[in-house]
Amino acid sequence: MGIYKHILVMTDFSLDSEHAVKVSAQMALFFKSNLTILHVAHDESQFSLFINKSDYAQIKEKIDEEINDNFKQLEIKIPELREVQYTKKVRRGIPYVEGLLEIESGDYDLVVVGSHGLSGIKTFFYGSTSEKIVRRSPVAVHITRLK
Repeated sequence: MGIYKHILVMTDFSLDSEHAVKVSAQMALFFKSNLTILHVAHDESQFSLFINKSDYAQIKEKIDEEINDNFKQLEIKIPELREVQYTKKVRRGIPYVEGLLEIESGDYDLVVVGSHGLSGIKTFFYGSTSEKIVRRSPVAVHITRLK
């Protein structure tokens, strides 16, 4: 094992975060590290206040299917993932909060995030997930940028 034993990469399945996954897979290969790919799905638990349980279960199932399909696409697009030992994790909630909770609960040496994700105007007003991770992470953070 190299300097980084366990790398966490966060993805929202945007092109920028795909690049972060690719870079983290290359780093994991170089350092002979374990890799965890984390996706944070937006918390849909409040839906149950507005729709019946059956509809809520269908929506949740559909979201889970979409996440699984996106992970499969990552594996196709990023051949380096075939060469590295990695695990996939899904959390639900606010991406930067769940990312920080995962960082604190895991044994990570490095976090990799893309500089831009799928968010739009919210980023302008509230700041990006990557910015909040950099400011609050207890471990080193590597920010990637898609050219």
